[in-house]
This record gives sequence, C-alpha cells and structure tokens, in this order.
Amino acid sequence: MGINCSNLALLAEYARRHALGSMLTYGRLLNTLSPPDRRKIVNSGKISDSVLKERNTENLFASLGARHVSSLDISDVDGADMLADLMDDFASGEAMQRYLGTFDTVLDYGTSEHVFNFLQALVNAYNLLRENGVYIFDLPVSGWISHAIYQFSPSYFMALGASPWFELEWLFFHRKHGDRIFDIRHYNNLSYFRINGKKRVSAWGVLRKIMPAGRGGPLMLSELRAMQIDPRKSNGVQKPSLISKLASVRTYSAGSVHQIFERRD
Repeated sequence: MGINCSNLALLAEYARRHALGSMLTYGRLLNTLSPPDRRKIVNSGKISDSVLKERNTENLFASLGARHVSSLDISDVDGADMLADLMDDFASGEAMQRYLGTFDTVLDYGTSEHVFNFLQALVNAYNLLRENGVYIFDLPVSGWISHAIYQFSPSYFMALGASPWFELEWLFFHRKHGDRIFDIRHYNNLSYFRINGKKRVSAWGVLRKIMPAGRGGPLMLSELRAMQIDPRKSNGVQKPSLISKLASVRTYSAGSVHQIFERRD
C-alpha cells in the first residue's frame, strides 16, 4: 500500500511522542501521496513540502526522527538494503541472524497481506525488534478483496495484543484515499457499518514487543498462541444506548488526529 495521507499522519503523530530509532521497513516504501493529500499533510504542519516531494521515503522517515532506515524485500527491484523471504524463519537461518534484536521499529505498511505465511512475517518482525521495540502496521481490513491474499479482522490485532508477546497500544481505521481516520469507541453493528462498504479500509496500529518473564531467545512460530477476541465484548458495553451507538465512531483528519493522541497522553 505504501505511504498514504492517513498512515503518514498517524505515524507522524506517533513519532512526535516516541522515538522511531533504528527502523526497518518491510519492502522499500514509496511515497504515493497525491498532490491534494500532500497539501493536507503540509497544512497540518507535520512535515515539510520539500521532503514530501521525494518518491523515496528514507529522508521522510529521517524527518520524523528515525535514526537509521533499512528496507527488506524478497527482490532488489525497488533497491531494498536486505534481501530475504518473510516466509523463512529468520531465527533459524544464518543470513538474518546478525539482524535479530537490532531494530527499534519495524514498519509493515501493506506487506503482510501478500505473504502466504503472514504469521511467520510477524514472528520475524518480533525477533528483529529490540525488547520494547514496536511493530507498526497498516494492513487491509475491508474492500481489498482483489488486492492480495488476506484481509484482517480487528479481532486479529486485538488477539495479538492479548497474547504474552505483544501489547496493542494503538488501533485505528482509515480509508485508502483522503484522510478520514476512524477511532472506534464501541464495537457494534453501526460502528462496523461506518467503516465498511465500498471503500477500501485499512487498520493502522502499534504492537509493542513484550518479553515474558524468564524468557530468552527468539520467538518460534510454534509458540505464537492467541485466542480470538470479540471486539464487541472487549469494550465493556453490553447494551449501548442509541446515543452511544451514534457516537461509537469518532472521525478525524490529518489536521485533527493529534487530538486522539493528546486525549490519551
């Protein structure tokens, strides 16, 4: 999916509060902002126009505070720094051993949905991260049926956050074009209706790596266990009133998304 208005606005707001440090991107991400979306980012005061005009994103991420930016891909067609197959177990092979535990941020903006064994790609991200490092994702939820192999339910991200290996710090939804960002307050039929339909909707979020007490060494795919979570029960609203249903989704833009982060600081 690359860089679009919403996932860039969200990343910029996150980076204002948390250092991105040494960053690895799944795939060498390209700046695919349309001119109108670029103006929205510039007008929001997050990033300068000169950086946003560049097709490559290394300087863009550096402007957000990334200390070093590397990219990983299965081929060198886009000029990635590291060549590897995300379906391979990085912890058991020699080629990627030296990179384990070396990154503060792994950015997965529209890659895992193309990887048949997407859980191995997630485990690899976990093992590439330092303790307390973050996996920042932007993955398809609805309307992408002809795009890749998978679309992901919100329950998937919540289940990972309830596992011993990750803490789900942020989860938002947004449309591919423009800057409509949705913060779901209560999961009910109306809130799902607001983000589903004919539009392409993705989930953006942050999963922080957790090392269980007494645990050492890399995570193996066979150890990754997570129980499905019903989002409708996770927010504690059993019978939401009509008012709470109507307010179940709050909508933000590139210029106002800072309000979400400020509210939870």
